[in-house]
Amino acid sequence: MTRRMFALTVAGVATAGRARADDPVDGEEAHPVTPPPSLEFRTMTWSKAGHFYDGNTTAICAVPKDLSPGARLPLVVLLPGGHHNMQRHDKGCWGWWSEYMLGDIDTALRRGTLTDKDFRALGRPEELEQFNEHLHTTPYRGAVIVTPWVVGRQLDPAPHGAMVAAFLRDLVARCRDELPVLPSRDATGLGGMSSGGLWALHAGAACSDLFGTVVATQPFTEELVKPLRAAVNARAMPQKLRMVTSRDDHQRKSTVELSEALAADKIEHQLVEYLGAHSAAFAAGPGGLDAMLTFDRSLRGELLDGTRPLPAHDGLAASVTLDDTPRRTFASAPVSRSATGLSPTWPIAAIGAVTAGAAVALRRTKE
Repeated sequence: MTRRMFALTVAGVATAGRARADDPVDGEEAHPVTPPPSLEFRTMTWSKAGHFYDGNTTAICAVPKDLSPGARLPLVVLLPGGHHNMQRHDKGCWGWWSEYMLGDIDTALRRGTLTDKDFRALGRPEELEQFNEHLHTTPYRGAVIVTPWVVGRQLDPAPHGAMVAAFLRDLVARCRDELPVLPSRDATGLGGMSSGGLWALHAGAACSDLFGTVVATQPFTEELVKPLRAAVNARAMPQKLRMVTSRDDHQRKSTVELSEALAADKIEHQLVEYLGAHSAAFAAGPGGLDAMLTFDRSLRGELLDGTRPLPAHDGLAASVTLDDTPRRTFASAPVSRSATGLSPTWPIAAIGAVTAGAAVALRRTKE
């Protein structure tokens, strides 16, 4: 075997190993599903609209059924995982619903009390307690959720990243024209799983004037710390930035490295860690629950417990309620900050930078 053949073989094995970590459940393609009780589905299509090598594109739009006339909600755009990028656009756009079980996530959050089953057995007891405290204090209100298909990642993220960013601008403009969404940057969020998390960071930074909050769930960061760091530093406007990893995430090491680099650059962001591997089960459990609760609060200018922070110039650390959202009492004792970073006073409106060297959220690594 020649040296060139050996190098190609090694590269192929490495690529195959990464692909297996992103394989869909049971190897099935994403596919249409029945909407959950609280949502109705609409479909947006683009036919040779200049996006993604002039190919067709599809997005699934989930709109809450109980909206009163004239009411508008925040907009959440969720980008697909790597294997969904490799499926047909009219299949891959369903990945968040048929594989990451987004309908179940929405139903569980609306129910207001989460169980270990909702976390796919990947939640620590204190994490369930914190989530439930936040939900009992302020109910989940939801958003209009849009899950489009986009192209996959490259060794150099810039070419496809520019395509994704241009498409996102078209997508958000169309959503604001056709869907009952709030038309402001502060009420518009971008998230994604795996390679979707990569694009949330990269294209989200390029569209910082469009998205006020970015949540990257188990983002694909391997060998991409340098370009992602540069992209975030080049943002025209600051964003509420949250990265979510897990103890056995094969992208954890590089994601922590990216967090430390951003901390060194004094970029405010949050890095949190749960249990679990890089998988659809994680996205369907703690990853998706974390993202949707974060968006529910952040896109309304709130902390995770549903209250709003006092202006920084007042010199006060406490938070106060500034709206009329119904509040419920929660009998449990207050929960201290845990590995999830989901403390009741976590500043979603002014996210604290992760400490240099190691994120506070990652201190449970050796458990």
